[in-house]
Amino acid sequence: MAARWWLLPGTLCTADVFRPILDILSVPPQDCRTVMLDRPSVEDYAGDLAAVEPQDIVLGFSLGAILAAHHVDRIRARAVVLLAANPFADMPEKCAARLEQLAAVSSRGARPVMSALWPAMVGPAASGNPLIGERIVAMAEAAAAHLPAQTELALTRPGAEPMLAAARAPVLFVTGREDKAAPYERAERAAGIGAHTLILIEGAGHFLPLEAPQACAEAIAGFLKEKESCPC
Repeated sequence: MAARWWLLPGTLCTADVFRPILDILSVPPQDCRTVMLDRPSVEDYAGDLAAVEPQDIVLGFSLGAILAAHHVDRIRARAVVLLAANPFADMPEKCAARLEQLAAVSSRGARPVMSALWPAMVGPAASGNPLIGERIVAMAEAAAAHLPAQTELALTRPGAEPMLAAARAPVLFVTGREDKAAPYERAERAAGIGAHTLILIEGAGHFLPLEAPQACAEAIAGFLKEKESCPC
């Protein structure tokens, strides 16, 4: 059976966030299955992820990566790749910001809100790139209806430390060195819990799949090749 790529996009994102990476890896859309974050609890996605097969690859970004981390003790996959992930319980000080974002999107719409926010969510080299900005804004518009569920999911999720320690699949963290939303120090700490692999992308911020797709694709391809040849 051919491998499927399970795509878990983040807050105000669609699977389009992965397309630059998947194009470089020559993964066609028909080989992908998207799990949208449209439900408010970690356990709401257990049924979806129970269908992952041992030859499949799980690819999560931001909140989608966090969700995948909460299920790695149950997922049997060829690999679980966590992009821009901070799989620890949400810090209390983030609560107000998340609720303010939800209120702003609900009252003003996703486009003006994300048009103002996205330059601070990417690395310095990408902050002046209007093509990246428009892609982020367009995804936010497409996914805005799911923001209430995504906000509740982010605020109520527990930490994924026990799951990472008991992972049943190889796990790769890929994080931008300039990520302010999910600082790389947290990815370093998370990767160390289960002796997982961490690759830092220099100069990239939170939207590293759009900012540095070549570096992300090379990291994923190298990890898959390494695990394929591993005798363990």
